Amino acid sequence: MCGCTPERSEQNPYADLFRTSPITELKNYKDPRSSWESRVFPLDDHSKSFVEALNRIDGFENSPVASTDLADLSRKLSKVRKRIPTRIDKLLNEQLFGIIVCENLGGTAVSGIVYEKEIPKGGFVILDSKVLRRKANDWITFKENSPFQNGKISVRIRIEEPSEDTEAAALEYILLHEFGHILAVTSGTGPDLRDRTRKFSDRPFYQSVWRSENKSFEDGGRFRTLRKVRFYTSEFSLDKEWKNVYPILADSPFPTLYSASNADDFFAESFVSYVHVLMEKRPWTLTVHESEKILYEMNNGIEKDSLKEQRKILRRLLEDRNVSPP
Repeated sequence: MCGCTPERSEQNPYADLFRTSPITELKNYKDPRSSWESRVFPLDDHSKSFVEALNRIDGFENSPVASTDLADLSRKLSKVRKRIPTRIDKLLNEQLFGIIVCENLGGTAVSGIVYEKEIPKGGFVILDSKVLRRKANDWITFKENSPFQNGKISVRIRIEEPSEDTEAAALEYILLHEFGHILAVTSGTGPDLRDRTRKFSDRPFYQSVWRSENKSFEDGGRFRTLRKVRFYTSEFSLDKEWKNVYPILADSPFPTLYSASNADDFFAESFVSYVHVLMEKRPWTLTVHESEKILYEMNNGIEKDSLKEQRKILRRLLEDRNVSPP
């Protein structure tokens, strides 16, 4: 037993919110026997209070409002269900208890954990319907460029063939990323969001990559530039730094640039990459452009040797949940 004080970044600022918010209690959800895509709910007082508290912790001032697009989102979710593998559909039926729709969320989506007698049983996802109006390739390209200043050099990502490049495809990718956050906790792969301190370095999925939620073993090494990139800030100069970002990313232990943000997103991005690339066999190609000239090209890194252990854990996790892996 060690008397050391936990690293500051391991202190969990969300613990009280997840311990006290009514939307984290299973008893407050309707009969879950319906299929997951029909569990769509409008913003209510409890979910609004949850988002407002979450935004305060994260430094945002947004206050969500009710959405008028529930019917449209429900149609898109029906299309998503037809696209995903049966084995992932089974997981969503078991563990996704609610999809809450709002506007002015402060981002595209957030997720949370649902408990029964202190045991994490599943979770919920809150979506901003106004943001979900981009097709898949346009949405992920917009997101990937969000850390960078406008300049001569930009990034494009293709995650769908033209015939499949739809708003529903974008929604699927977003939903699976958020569900990855839920699965990390319910499976015990990552630490619980009700814990006062959250330790990552002693958990196999994160070992050798993450010291804590926001500190990586790579912070001072050759991958340090990746860890300085902050999404949705438009702060970083890709014109000056692209060679220190994407060629380095290709040789890093991170599957995507967003997965280098923090330990939680490392799992969520690994999960959605595993499903999208390895299970669904869909494309994921990133190109760095100067006008129409391609300067660099790479694929999603989930198949890299450095992520062999993470793939093994995800495969075993799906097997444990009676979901056949690829």
